[in-house]
Order: sequence, then structure tokens, then C-alpha cells
Amino acid sequence: MTVTHRTHSLTSTQRDAWVEINLSALERNFKKLQELIKTKIMAVVKADAYGHGAATLCPILQRLGVDSFGVATIDEGIALRQAGIKIPIVILGATPLWAYESCFSNNLTITIYSIEQINQLEELAQKNKFKIPVQLKIDTGMNRLGIDYNECLKTITDLTNSKYLELKGVFTHLSDAKNYDFSKIQKGRFDKACQSMPLLQKHIANTYAAINYSDFRYNLVRTGIGLYGQEFNFLEPLISLKGRITRIQKVLKDEPVSYERTWTAKKDSIIATVPIGYADGIDRKLSNKIFGLYNNKKIQQVGAITMDQTMFDISELKDPKVGDVITLLNNELPVSSWAEILNTISYELICRLKIRLPRVYTRD
Repeated sequence: MTVTHRTHSLTSTQRDAWVEINLSALERNFKKLQELIKTKIMAVVKADAYGHGAATLCPILQRLGVDSFGVATIDEGIALRQAGIKIPIVILGATPLWAYESCFSNNLTITIYSIEQINQLEELAQKNKFKIPVQLKIDTGMNRLGIDYNECLKTITDLTNSKYLELKGVFTHLSDAKNYDFSKIQKGRFDKACQSMPLLQKHIANTYAAINYSDFRYNLVRTGIGLYGQEFNFLEPLISLKGRITRIQKVLKDEPVSYERTWTAKKDSIIATVPIGYADGIDRKLSNKIFGLYNNKKIQQVGAITMDQTMFDISELKDPKVGDVITLLNNELPVSSWAEILNTISYELICRLKIRLPRVYTRD
């Protein structure tokens, strides 16, 4: 493994705990998806590339030939421009009226999801004498953002004929991609709504749909979680979570560890502490339910996970030392195992890890 560089978190620069991001795995994942899907890819890099660091990952994806990037906010789009991104960036979420000019000055494509937006944008574009790139979002069953699929034909016509708005594409959002029957209903609504626009960029598929439903690919798909190697066995997780042992101590039989005495030693034990806690994104409800790795040997996490520290039973290890590394997440300990315990999704958990943990970028 080669370390390429290290970046700071929002609050920490000097930690004995960190997230490692494998850039070689990113490249392999993109190429695997590209070969499988055989259509253009929009890389979804919301929430700082799901906590992986968009400013580092996006230039690599741009070099590999990704078609465009999807972000949630204007600030995310501007950050990509500042990182040297030249290809289209689409703001998939809501854009406030007062921020439109920032979109224009940074060449960001705005998503249209209401008639009011069209009027506002046309007025501003006419005033400033420039044409604004937009994409139209159609609501086919997500019931969040978008113009209703039954009411969008006139909107499509107005956008197509607009002197000031340049319609670049049209898309919708699957509410339950793993449910093929309802996804098919949404696709039917989408096809009916945009049947008069055969040449426009169309996209409906997230990573799951892009991989599993070939007829959902159109001429563009949106891949997010797949690029980061989560939730699909043929892809490689980019992320590992590691910390160095800060203290090793003997705990006698029947003595508790950590708050609320949720774990008690059944025999004299050796306990290691690492400086990672729930403030770093490790949910407290994982206490006593997860494992770490020490030199490829699995060890049990014990006691309540605290704000800044987590403890492991290392009684069976040979000669562990303060400063040695314990791994909490990697290919053998996937974040999906945490998600299953917590009854949530991997997306949520990997996004949490960016708050305080520095990122170390590597290549294998």
C-alpha cells in the first residue's frame, strides 16, 4: 500500500484515528461499472462524495471519462469547480432563488422542479442576457421534488422553446429501486411524460437499477454508492477505519468496562482503548456488537462506545503494544454489517465518518 496524501477533517488535524480511502479501488469500481452498464455515467458525489472526499475523487473520475457529476447543493458544486472540474455539474437538490447567480457564475446546471422556478430563471436570464442550463425533474412516485408526471408536457414544451433556458436533460428518482414492480410503474410514467423528447439526456437509474435493469439505463445513469464499493459484492469498498491503541490495561474478572457497565469481564482480561467514538460516527448502539481486526485477527469490541473512545478485548493477542493499529472497517469488516445491526443503510453510516476523522488516501 502506498499513501498518496492526507487531508484534514472539519475539526481534527492530529489524530491517532483516521479513515483510509483506496483510490485504486475507485478506479477499478468505475471501470467495472462502465463495462457492465455500457452507457454514460453521472457520478453522484453528494455529501462530499459520501464522506470520501469529493475534491480528491472527482478529478480522478473526470480523467477516467465520467460524463458529469451530481451534487446536492450549490456549495458542493462550487467546491468541485475550485478542485478543477470542467465537465457538467448538476445540482440534483433544491436551489434557492437568491443563489441562482452563483450557479451561473460557476456554470452549474440547475434542476427544475416547479413552474415558479422557470419564471424566476427566465426573468433573471433575460435581465442578464445569458442562457441558463437546466435539467427537469419529473415526479413519478417519490413525492419529494419534481413536476407531476401528469402535468409536465406543457412544462417540457415551454422549456424546449425557451429563449433563455437550455434544457439539458430530464430525469426522475426511483423511490424503491429494489422493488422492480413499482420501479417499472415509475418508468412507465417517466416514458409517457417525456416521449416527445427522444434526443434529450434521460436518466432514472441509481446504482442498483443501473446494474440490474438494463432497460432503465437510457443514455445516462446515476451511480453513487457503487462507486464507493458499498452494497455490491463484485465492487470493492474504498473505505477503511483505523485507530492506534492508546492504552492497554488488565481488567480483573467481574470488573466492568465503560459507562453503564454493559460489559463485564468473565475472566481476567486485557483491554485496549482506541481514540474513536460516537462523535466520529460510530453509533453508540453498536456497543458490544461489532469487531475489530488486529494483524488480521478478529477481536471483540467491549463496553459502551463513548464519545471519543472505544475498547476492545485483546486478551488472546500475542504481545500487543500501545501504538499498534486496530481496524474497525475494511473489506472483511464491511460497513453493511453495522447497517444491518442498526437497521439502516450503508449510505448513512459512511457519511457520518467525515465529521472529525482525517482522511488518508492510498493506492495498492
